Amino acid sequence: MGIGKMKKHREMLQHSVLRGHLPETLWFTHARALRMLRSYSTIFIKPNHGSGGNGIIRVNRVRNGYEVRCGLRRTRVGSASLSKAIQSYMRPSGQYLVQRGLRLAQYNGSIFDARIYMQKPNKRWEISGMAARVAAPRRFVTNYHKGGHGVQLNRVLSRLFADRRKVNHTLNKITTISHNMARTINKRHAIRELGVDLGIEKNGRIWIIEANSRPGHKLFTQLPDKTSLRRIMKNKRLMRRRLMN
Repeated sequence: MGIGKMKKHREMLQHSVLRGHLPETLWFTHARALRMLRSYSTIFIKPNHGSGGNGIIRVNRVRNGYEVRCGLRRTRVGSASLSKAIQSYMRPSGQYLVQRGLRLAQYNGSIFDARIYMQKPNKRWEISGMAARVAAPRRFVTNYHKGGHGVQLNRVLSRLFADRRKVNHTLNKITTISHNMARTINKRHAIRELGVDLGIEKNGRIWIIEANSRPGHKLFTQLPDKTSLRRIMKNKRLMRRRLMN
């Protein structure tokens, strides 16, 4: 089993740079979910151990109540029925987190986030690939296994920001955040790969969505330029050889 989301979140909270990019995240209870919904119009309820966007529940404040979604299923309920509706989408076993929702920027009418593929083939962490993950129509998660598709990150950011300096500034911040995340998590865990997922708002603010210690590389097979994919696979082979020697 991979490293739990809450463990990684708490480790990153100790880092002065990363702390300001972490959305409010708590262990789930119905009381905490309700309290968070008073501050934010959207919350996400996520399995502590989970990947591929599976089992994520979104709750939106709507007129006269709430909309609860999991995958393509949705329910509209009033305040009195909210807890029961959330519970109906949760697995009987397993811990969940509740996290404030983010207003992600869009590309071609769908939300997107950034996946940064970090690897440590030698002594230093390096960025092997960057891509935007664009959600499938009507989806609220961007994961490849939920229909998300990859687009060159530079292209998506250039569409979002007309100013090239803003694009470069955002890419530099993404690079700094990603390296800090990899080094911070690596202090306590023996990892050599990390999938960094960052949310970007319209105004350019960057949020840490996830740090995946077992990242998949399928997203990079969708990019026309295969440079990142070749680098990822080359580093994987190098790391396997080091393990065998």
